[in-house]
Amino acid sequence: MKSNNPFKIHNINYLSPSSMNTYISDMPMWITRYLFGVKSSSGASAVRGIAEEFVLANKYEKGVFDFNLLDMKFMSLCAESQIDLGDTKTIKEKKLLKDFGKVIDENFNHKNLVDYQEKVEVQFDDLPVPVMGYIDFRFEDKIVDLKTSTRMPSKPTEAQKRQMALYSMAYPKSSVDLFFATPKECKTFTLTNLSQYKKQLKKVAFSIQKFLSISDDRHELASLVYPNTDSWMWSAEMKEEAKKIWSVK
Repeated sequence: MKSNNPFKIHNINYLSPSSMNTYISDMPMWITRYLFGVKSSSGASAVRGIAEEFVLANKYEKGVFDFNLLDMKFMSLCAESQIDLGDTKTIKEKKLLKDFGKVIDENFNHKNLVDYQEKVEVQFDDLPVPVMGYIDFRFEDKIVDLKTSTRMPSKPTEAQKRQMALYSMAYPKSSVDLFFATPKECKTFTLTNLSQYKKQLKKVAFSIQKFLSISDDRHELASLVYPNTDSWMWSAEMKEEAKKIWSVK
């Protein structure tokens, strides 16, 4: 049986650039996460990025980049995410914290911070749920998203541009920057024309609505696709859940 509001039937209250990018790149994973509610724990690299952002925001309040706070925040986030502090990857990330911090501290010099991790929502006409995101750093005339990576990219990804397009829709008069930091260097990409990515967000949102409207039964929707669990994106926990959803033996 079909519903007039498929999002409500499937307990989806909003979309996000992250969920929409997952839908584009890996529909079975999207189904696993957003229809069956399976969440994989954050990795140490993701925790590293969150910790660096937190301490940078603290610098705007206190006036100094606190490297001791950086260590403590990283450790506490690992504990919250049940990440093994003795794991080789975790130890490696902890050792890199200071190097990332130095690059960010010395080069992230925007003035007049207005908000940090600001929630924004965009509502498309005829779509029953909003598209929601969180802006890392919003200044008086600029939005900046901080990305940490061990390798410097040559350009932003399409997924990142869609993410920033949402922020641009929320604040159309602000310029939009992606600030990438590695342990050795930084690079800023100013995104000047995001119109096609704004259109993509709308198109994907309605594509998700159309897909959900096929059936009120999440198992029936799952039967329309099949997971490729060889992908590195599939954690061990998610692979186990996929076996249950798709009856993989």
